[in-house]
Amino acid sequence: MVKAAFDVRALTRDFGDVQGEAASCRSAAALFDFSFMSRLGIEGPGACALIAKLTTRRIDDLVPGRIRYALRVDAAGRVRGDLTIWRLDCERFEVFSGIGDELAELQAAAGSTASVHDLSTDTAILALQGPASLKALAAVSEVEPLRALPYFAHMGSSIAGVPCRIGRLGYTGERGFEIVLPRVECEAIWTILARHARPAGFAAADLLRIEAGFVLFANELRFPVSSAELGLERFAPEPGHERVSQPGERRVRLLCFRAACACEPVLWQPSPSGTPFPPPPGTIAVTSACRSILAGDVLGLGYALAAPSAANLVDAAGQFHDLCEVSLPFYDPGKRRPRGGWREDLLPEGGPHSFDR
Repeated sequence: MVKAAFDVRALTRDFGDVQGEAASCRSAAALFDFSFMSRLGIEGPGACALIAKLTTRRIDDLVPGRIRYALRVDAAGRVRGDLTIWRLDCERFEVFSGIGDELAELQAAAGSTASVHDLSTDTAILALQGPASLKALAAVSEVEPLRALPYFAHMGSSIAGVPCRIGRLGYTGERGFEIVLPRVECEAIWTILARHARPAGFAAADLLRIEAGFVLFANELRFPVSSAELGLERFAPEPGHERVSQPGERRVRLLCFRAACACEPVLWQPSPSGTPFPPPPGTIAVTSACRSILAGDVLGLGYALAAPSAANLVDAAGQFHDLCEVSLPFYDPGKRRPRGGWREDLLPEGGPHSFDR
């Protein structure tokens, strides 16, 4: 359960057209600024053991040059946040998080075999996402190594002569890259990349991640849920850290829904005080919502009781109407698009890119 303060509205909302920015990401390439994320450097012979203080997911077998997604859980099995862990070499890692409250916990546990450094202040993180993202990078960076880069892998590179580290991953459900670079170079590199990809704000990123079924720590994790209730238990696999149901406890499941709404949900967030949790039988506790291009309507995420299953769900807070459960994720249910390869013309393998609902 997320307790740290995070104001999504402090981020750049959009560049004038949320729907257009999201559509560009689905059909070509979009450029996002994710520099709000924290970045920690961890090194030393005890680095793996130290990272194990944050997550139960195994890290010691992570190959240098690869990335692993993991969940943080507390002693009761409730999810506290999520992380991406980048292994640089045998004893060096970088840990990225949206919440950014891991530093004190790691420093307190570091001991003499590992050290922790907060790199966040000096770091910018840009995300280049969409089927034409490699083509956009080709205009400013050496492309063949990036074309060969596997999904959830990273490498050292440069953009317009600026050293950076590029990972192949993203938050949109599309092929794409995240670029870690010095903050002092961010404005210049943003300007260069924006010539080849459409600038997009966090409202478009929120829309895209809801369609792709990704959780946002500030929304889905503000309620006390386990990794199993998120459908993400493989990212916090130790059974001892899964919540044990108490007699009479109502377990929930995360689902995706279409709905009608009188408002226009942009960067929509639930009100903890106005959202009953666990949701009463037959209701859903809505956690995220957007006006989806693909759904042609409001699309959202939320929690309903795992059992008994209800054929017709209603919004526990009364804001969304005519709810209909759909596949989670709604976009690309098989999650094939982000993992796909690139053709010689630097566009995605598999022919013309079309929306997959």
